[in-house]
Amino acid sequence: DHRDLHSFPTRRSSDLGAFQGMTAILALFLYDRFGIDEKSIGWVFLYIGVLSVVTRALLLGPAVDRYREPKLSRYGIVLLALGLSAIPLAFNYVALALAILLIPLGTAFTFPCVTGMLSQVIPNHERGLYMGVQQTFGGIARVIGPIWAGFAYDYLGKGVPFYTGAALALFTLTLSAGMEAHLTAHHAAQKAAAT
Repeated sequence: DHRDLHSFPTRRSSDLGAFQGMTAILALFLYDRFGIDEKSIGWVFLYIGVLSVVTRALLLGPAVDRYREPKLSRYGIVLLALGLSAIPLAFNYVALALAILLIPLGTAFTFPCVTGMLSQVIPNHERGLYMGVQQTFGGIARVIGPIWAGFAYDYLGKGVPFYTGAALALFTLTLSAGMEAHLTAHHAAQKAAAT
């Protein structure tokens, strides 16, 4: 029974919206706080990109083998939330680099694991539907996240989009607990069918 997975796209899009909101206003924040402008912002995004590639290419596979998707996705959500909430607290480059480091770690451990978990628990004949709905809600989050972050940054405070993004990311912890229960039941059913 996968009825409770119907809320998956809404919850899943929360962490994506949190991440997209951060990327939309990060350049503004870095300019306001550190004076990083269009001449030097590329180095920040190069740092984020290299961290993302290294994490996904070298760390993700062994981490999934060791912790499995449900636990690793929860670690990723916590890392993403910590990184988002630490960015507005950073007042020097070292603290900023450490805060930003948590973002690609969190996204690399969250996004692929959650999609992998979903693909394991949805029946084959519904997999395309769920993946399509997930992408649709992800697209909506890619629009709403930056709009909210820009509004919050301009009118509510420079740290508000980061803190609300962290709260949205933490909201998805309920998803990974439910997915773990589905995975456990799914693997038990597969073992029973094989014997």
